[in-house]
Amino acid sequence: MKNLLKAFIFTGILVVLVIISELILISGIDIRKHGIFKSANYELLGEKKDTIDVIFLGDSLIYSSISPMEIWNNYGYTTFDCAEAAQIIPDAYNYLKFAIENQHPKIIMMEANVMFRNPSKRKMGERIAIFFKQFVPITKYHDNWKKYIDGSKKKWVNPNKGYKYITLTESSKNKNYMIYSNKYHEIPKQNLPYIKKIIDLCKENDVKLVLVSLPTQNSWHYRKHNTTEKVAKENNLEFIDLNLVDLNINWETDTKDNGAHLNYLGAKKVSDYIGNYLHSTKLITDHRNDSDYKSWYRAYKKYEKNSVSN
Repeated sequence: MKNLLKAFIFTGILVVLVIISELILISGIDIRKHGIFKSANYELLGEKKDTIDVIFLGDSLIYSSISPMEIWNNYGYTTFDCAEAAQIIPDAYNYLKFAIENQHPKIIMMEANVMFRNPSKRKMGERIAIFFKQFVPITKYHDNWKKYIDGSKKKWVNPNKGYKYITLTESSKNKNYMIYSNKYHEIPKQNLPYIKKIIDLCKENDVKLVLVSLPTQNSWHYRKHNTTEKVAKENNLEFIDLNLVDLNINWETDTKDNGAHLNYLGAKKVSDYIGNYLHSTKLITDHRNDSDYKSWYRAYKKYEKNSVSN
């Protein structure tokens, strides 16, 4: 009985210590308003309210293919990758609500691949990983202790703005994966209401929604292209399929995992195209001469230092 009581007390103390450490490591965040379970949103919370012009929404294709710092340096636009690996559309909708509430972006660019992922077929390993990120945020933010050393504890800011900087190269052959087809890839029925919610939410808040497909030899094909194009036309949306655009992607050097995702070299090419597209919309202002955006200059210097060292 004594051993059971000791075990119970030990477990209770451990839980309290974990919660306290989470509150410390996730610093600068209004826990009362947002709770401690929105782990994918914390990075966006580090940004000053209403300073992000464009949100990129989606899965790992977003955070490995679009570098907001490249877009900032070349165009002066403030963008953010609000993405998680294997993101499902209900999560995308929740993140969108959060982004619009806190940042009021002018443009949302959503990776179309999330429309096709069946939530009920998420792999067990992914479910476990997401569970720990949601309910034990310390597993994602354990490195935040470094901010106590360098004096930057006041705000939890991601200097890469959600982009995951990867120089690893695992080459792939230049496969002809976009062979024309007149067939369609079915969207899971449970995803359809969320697609409508996302479209309606953007319309209600006067946000331009753009569907985009980023270069990947593993996750995309012409049937998905046809379905996405149909959704875009039916809802008067723009659709940009970068799997059909000549970006000069070299699949021997620009991919980190045999064609599934891009690395830094590939992301630079995609980011330049996206930045040029954003410029063509004439909806966003170049902030490079605005003193209110000095933090973006500092962030870019860190990013540039990282790119030079690699």
